[in-house]
Amino acid sequence: MADSDKIDSRLSNVYQNPGDKRDLFDQWASTYDHDLVEDLGYVADVEACRVFTSLVEDRQARILDAGCGTGLVGRRLSQAGYTDIHGSDYSAKMLDQARATGAYQSLEQHDLTLPVEAEPLYDAAITVGVFAFSVPSVEHLVNITHGLKLGGTAVVTVNGKAWREVDWESRLQGFNQLYPTARLVEVQTIDYLTADGIDGRVLTLERIQ
Repeated sequence: MADSDKIDSRLSNVYQNPGDKRDLFDQWASTYDHDLVEDLGYVADVEACRVFTSLVEDRQARILDAGCGTGLVGRRLSQAGYTDIHGSDYSAKMLDQARATGAYQSLEQHDLTLPVEAEPLYDAAITVGVFAFSVPSVEHLVNITHGLKLGGTAVVTVNGKAWREVDWESRLQGFNQLYPTARLVEVQTIDYLTADGIDGRVLTLERIQ
């Protein structure tokens, strides 16, 4: 899986924009699924859900889909038999699309540069298609685990082109020492954007304190 020379302009607008991306995602919400899946061969949701279902067997687990977007992941988890799925996203228009799927018990607007929850409410979390070149970044990964119960699992994808160009691997060194409440358990390589020849990584995190 080799990177193409450049990322599609629709993605580069949001991936590499260092500023506030809310308006960009609001504007993209109505065609997001078609553009990503049909045009760009996006399979990060498929791959992440495959990993998630192998780790979280309890279909009654309370799940947070953090950065849920239009609800691609929520739909897949619902189809897999999970019944207690909750979503959050930075874009209100994306949340409108997610709400229409009927996959979520609740949805809220949230910025992933901030901790997800003050109290541990969730058995597991999943974040797909959010982490890449700019914000949110490595230092924000731990925020997803804040809403997990002790022993809870989080599955998080990272765009593979960003993984190399931003050097996520080096930046993750020492994660377990820097963030004693969470542990980086595993990193796997996955397919991500097949039309552009871009792979991805899926990280497994665990809440340990």
